[in-house]
Amino acid sequence: MFKIEYVIPVIMSYHLLFLELLKYKKEEVSKNIVSAINGFVFMICHSFNRDHLYITHAVIAFYVYDLIYLIYSTIISLHSYDKDKDKEKEKEKQKKIVPYMVHHILTIIVWYNILYTQKILILWGGYYILEKSNIMLYFSYHIHKEYKNNNDLLFVTDFIQLVFYSYYRVIELSFYLYGVRYQIYEEGLIVSISLAIIYIMGIVWSYRLVTLNIKNYFSYTLLKHESAS
Repeated sequence: MFKIEYVIPVIMSYHLLFLELLKYKKEEVSKNIVSAINGFVFMICHSFNRDHLYITHAVIAFYVYDLIYLIYSTIISLHSYDKDKDKEKEKEKQKKIVPYMVHHILTIIVWYNILYTQKILILWGGYYILEKSNIMLYFSYHIHKEYKNNNDLLFVTDFIQLVFYSYYRVIELSFYLYGVRYQIYEEGLIVSISLAIIYIMGIVWSYRLVTLNIKNYFSYTLLKHESAS
């Protein structure tokens, strides 16, 4: 059963952690660190098989917190621009946030529904794979923000991210979902559709990583050619 008293303290804890990190890092870097911490905490709890009920609420709390943050930051950024030209650029930037919002809403729906069934462990297994796939996303984002002028490091990081993310999101997750497909069907249409959309989003992001690495390859080759000339 859903317990709001489990959720609110976690939301506040993540917010306080974010505010503390802001003293030392930029906003986007601080936010990425909070997301990484959430992922590592879940993976540790999964490995040691701790209280599933509380950690499930903690996961819901994180996505609620992150969804609130995305909505709030979007509203603030749109209202902070006076010039129409700048505002249009900001609107285009914020469109990229929409997939994250959709992802968060679907994840909250799935976790909330799973609280009222006996299938928590099944979802835990799938979510564990998702968090493993996100490890290099966190590292790659951090490197792009903190070492954005080191092209060699950026190219290598993007390639590792492609291999790491695609393996877990496309290969390992596919085998896992196929193995528990009948249990997923039993959870109803909402959970099935939500999981399908999350799975497709992983494939789409993998494709974007492929195109990014192809672009990086040609850029890297061009830079090496120019430096040798």
